[in-house]
Amino acid sequence: MKFTKLFTLLFFVIHFTLTASTIQPEIIEITNNTTSLSTFDKFESIIKVKAEYTNPYDPQDIDISANIKLPDGTTIDYPLFYQGVEGDVSEWGLRIAPKSEGSYSFTIKVITGDQNATSEEQTFTASDSEGLGFLHTVNNNFNNLVFDNGSGFRGFGLNMAWEARNSENPKYTYEYWFDLLADHDINFIRTWVNAPWNLPIEWSKPTSDRYNDYDGVGYHPEGLERIEYMINEAEKNDMYLMLAMDFHGALWVNNNDGWGNNFWNVHPYKDLAGCVNPNDFFTFEEARRLYKNRLRYFVARWGYSTSVAAIEFFNEVDNTIIYSGQNVNPADVVEWHSIMGDYLKSIDYHNHIVTTSISHNQINGLFDVNELDMIQSHIYGAVDNMSQVITNMTNTHKKPYVVGEMGLDYLPPNNNDEGKWVKDLQKTMWLGMFEKTSIIPMTWWWENYEVWNAYDKFEFLSEFTKKMTTNTDSERADLSFVNSEDLNAKGMIIRNRHAYVFVEGNGSNLRNITLQIDGLPENDYTFYVYNAYTYELKEEVDVSASASGKFYIELKDISANEDVFIYLENKRGDITGVEDNLKTVGWHLYPNPAKSTINYKIDDVFNPTNAWFSIYDLNGKVMTQASLEQHSNINLDVFPSGMYVFKIVSDSFEDQKLFIKQ
Repeated sequence: MKFTKLFTLLFFVIHFTLTASTIQPEIIEITNNTTSLSTFDKFESIIKVKAEYTNPYDPQDIDISANIKLPDGTTIDYPLFYQGVEGDVSEWGLRIAPKSEGSYSFTIKVITGDQNATSEEQTFTASDSEGLGFLHTVNNNFNNLVFDNGSGFRGFGLNMAWEARNSENPKYTYEYWFDLLADHDINFIRTWVNAPWNLPIEWSKPTSDRYNDYDGVGYHPEGLERIEYMINEAEKNDMYLMLAMDFHGALWVNNNDGWGNNFWNVHPYKDLAGCVNPNDFFTFEEARRLYKNRLRYFVARWGYSTSVAAIEFFNEVDNTIIYSGQNVNPADVVEWHSIMGDYLKSIDYHNHIVTTSISHNQINGLFDVNELDMIQSHIYGAVDNMSQVITNMTNTHKKPYVVGEMGLDYLPPNNNDEGKWVKDLQKTMWLGMFEKTSIIPMTWWWENYEVWNAYDKFEFLSEFTKKMTTNTDSERADLSFVNSEDLNAKGMIIRNRHAYVFVEGNGSNLRNITLQIDGLPENDYTFYVYNAYTYELKEEVDVSASASGKFYIELKDISANEDVFIYLENKRGDITGVEDNLKTVGWHLYPNPAKSTINYKIDDVFNPTNAWFSIYDLNGKVMTQASLEQHSNINLDVFPSGMYVFKIVSDSFEDQKLFIKQ
């Protein structure tokens, strides 16, 4: 085996030296899909090339990239990806989603050994659009994610980690799942990429009958096409994806969970990188280079997609360490994440969220790696401790924290226990809605909930998740409760207007209990009391909050052990929020991010005698305020770098957007 690997390596070295370094590459043709498009849409170019190479997936063999000049005059190098070959002409793709309006230009460069070729300049123009853009984390905002256009977002969904094997249930495809989940108002999915049985990239002999063995050079073509299909399905359904790029079992020496998830003995890096033990995956330079190549290919081919929300390096990376026979050094795992995070951010123009996950065993220093934008762990059988875990993780690491997996148990459900599992799912999501987490905790057992017809339970929760989603942290405030009962109550007010409360009975009879809530504006309200699990409307009452902000809810018809959700609808509105009876106007704020000036333009006709704009920092401080015009620009030279709220108000409309001052 060692002789074979050495011979193969020598062959590639000799081949590379004798051919690639002496033959001049040639760019035959460039075909662009358009010369003008909207921001965040896909610009695509097909480049035909004549060149000598052995492995088109390895930039050390053949490196093709675009040098792109952005509208602000800066330039980036963006990788291309291999699409196929016909005769001696190979085809390569450039895909990018422009993030700002203006003119773009680019040249293509091909490098093989010490030879290279550069194309003529190509151009395209991007115009401003109403597109949301890509999702990002925001410093010190742990409640929600933010799109490029400033709109807030909370992920509401679950794990749909893989497609079933054809021999198990052929209907369980990404198309089936994404259609089903979108029909139930689910917008966020976590799935596994490059698993031996799902979306294999480097695994040449997949363990799923959806894929054939592959004996060629480079990545598994069926796995690549299946990823393409998955992302297309996500885009059609407005689904956002967290993509786990590796899983712990890929590095397992032994069958630690009894499910046959130990794949180290057939891991591709044993041959390709010369790895001997699992720790070599994290430390060998060749293993690191191969992993970077995979990230590079992914960014080149699918980085354009706004449906790709987050790239997760590892599922439960702590499980590569803790078991006997692994001999993985935690410090090496931490260093590897820093290296890969730095590399990914250096090539990813679209700035996708970077994350990783653990099961429940902390790795010293891992979640403090600067390059990780978001951190996650998995919680099973501990719904009552979940809120404390979220608080502790957020406070300790000062980063957005997500419960990436959850459920009543990590072992498969007994279908006779459907009621317990579904209630645990609902309670977990209710509690998550009131915590500082940008993605509502995601359950694992996606197929069981389909068998139980339980996805109907998601829609009510999704509706109120959207109502409780803000653009900035300052738009959300916790409510305080005063009562003498042994109740666990959580509540918040959004934009100083509508309020939301979840009350656990904890075995107490909630009948005829008066709940005092402090912190509401003095306004008229209708409060709606729902059973938290059946969604039955139990009470609907019109009441008023006092001048002191105190509000009293009398629960008259609630049974023991009945958890309830209370929605307090503000009937009069408040100037600090966007009132429901005011329409949202068409308007643009650009460029975003901005440097020295920012422009606004109002599309609709309005009365300028009673209209103004205000700019706030994220603490609510007014930075500037002036009368609103149809079109104007604001000087930002005195504004510190950071994120701001741009709010417009008139007698006929009211709206706000976030922008970034660089």
